[in-house]
Amino acid sequence: MITVHAFVYARPEHRDAYLQGLRDLQATTRANDPGCLRYDFWASIDDPNAFVCIEAWTDMDALTAHLHAPHHIAGSAALDAYRARPSEIQIFESTPISL
Repeated sequence: MITVHAFVYARPEHRDAYLQGLRDLQATTRANDPGCLRYDFWASIDDPNAFVCIEAWTDMDALTAHLHAPHHIAGSAALDAYRARPSEIQIFESTPISL
């Protein structure tokens, strides 16, 4: 499984538009990417304009297909006008374990 932590940042004056763009990206990803196991955005408790997308993919091919999919390219481009700074992306090869 591939896990992605995508840290993204909205310009304060465009937070509402940015949130709508994140919702749209989440919906189109969940609807169109069969290799997507999880695609959830979470807000920071310290910075109201900072978010993280926690993603889980069946494999690297599924993630690569997502990154090249028209809905991802368009959704990401639509967010560009509202971004405070570039995203910080961390990609992991992971295996679930039990506690």
